[in-house]
Amino acid sequence: MDRISSDTRKKVQYIITDMLRQFDKICRDNDIEYFVCYGTELGAVRHKGFIPWDDDADVGMMRCDYEKLRKVFETQDTGNLYLASPDGDYEWHEKVYPRLYYLGTEIELGYWNDCFELNGDKFGKAINLDIFLFDYVENDPAKIDETIKKAIKLKRRYMYYKFKSKVVTNRGARAFVMSIMKRLMYDFHHGDPDASKKQFEKYKKLVEHPKTDYIINFDDLEAVDIKASLLRYDQVFPTVPGMFEGFEVKMQRDYDTALRQLYGDYMTPPSEEAKDVHKTVRASFGDYKFPDSFDE
Repeated sequence: MDRISSDTRKKVQYIITDMLRQFDKICRDNDIEYFVCYGTELGAVRHKGFIPWDDDADVGMMRCDYEKLRKVFETQDTGNLYLASPDGDYEWHEKVYPRLYYLGTEIELGYWNDCFELNGDKFGKAINLDIFLFDYVENDPAKIDETIKKAIKLKRRYMYYKFKSKVVTNRGARAFVMSIMKRLMYDFHHGDPDASKKQFEKYKKLVEHPKTDYIINFDDLEAVDIKASLLRYDQVFPTVPGMFEGFEVKMQRDYDTALRQLYGDYMTPPSEEAKDVHKTVRASFGDYKFPDSFDE
């Protein structure tokens, strides 16, 4: 399936920028610490905004700060912004980390077409902002590796208990068998409406840890990225200012180390083949009001 056009991507980016600006204000107004991370932090450093071909955004915060954010959204009017947690009821939420959604919009990623059966006439979740939760951890590689293995299993179960996988017939015997097993997982557990939430509770219990000098993001799906997120607490906090699409955001204190651990020579743009990462294939904007500079 074709990717979205550059004009559509710019609209997606505009909405996400709006969301990030509102998120930043909510956090500052309520003394909640956060920082941009991953591709968004890279974009802030290298481009002072979005990586041109990117169409999502990532922020990070400590799990305890997320609980403060959650209370804000439970008690204040946040308009079209909806905070979805893994133990909540948002239909399209498939990750063990929370997201901020802009209700009234929709976005479809290519992997939904490739991997999951869609629900009726709907084609995707609302445009969103990923919120990765960092936990304290002992700087013990063996213990970290063991936690990663357990965490990945629980994260996959959360997803496959909630969404029904398609049968894969064009990627070899192993992919075919795995897709059948994933469908069986869904069929077996779908009768329990809380099946995926139970996996999240196990995951949360696994990753929560008393305060130490190090923090890590176990929320990522890839072991290599989880390991690369390991930093000392004082490499992240206190945060430092950075610019993103014309406004100030918070970045990790030692963003250079954080980005080098993830991307190596991050100031050198990747090859053309490596640019098409998120594979957004469709987007709908509902009643969102764009400025006149956007041609309809």
